[in-house]
Amino acid sequence: MKFYIAARFDKRDEVKELHKVLIETGHEIVGDWTGHQPIKPYDKNQDMAKEYSVDDINSAKDADVFIILSDEAGTGMYVELGAAIASNLLIGKPKIYAVGEHNSRSMFYFHPSVERFSSVEDVLSVI
Repeated sequence: MKFYIAARFDKRDEVKELHKVLIETGHEIVGDWTGHQPIKPYDKNQDMAKEYSVDDINSAKDADVFIILSDEAGTGMYVELGAAIASNLLIGKPKIYAVGEHNSRSMFYFHPSVERFSSVEDVLSVI
């Protein structure tokens, strides 16, 4: 299965570790944003911001499984969640999971297309 994991940029090391586990169990990572360079302020790095935003939205909608690591903050990951929900409604994929202790923070975690779990391990047990 093709996975996309959305999270805050400062959680990229955690996401890299999850990528390793998924690859070791035979899955594919679509859209590995963990290699992106820090580009804030975006208006000073418009070309990279454009490239990254297109890649990340396409990856979110092209995945079979979309996991968002819930957090108390974040911006871009919620845009990616919206893209995943829209794709799910239009074509039936990706399966969407909000994971972590803050998985009730956003009303969109309660959208009918989203399932909430405590851990990625819990998600993997149902796939």
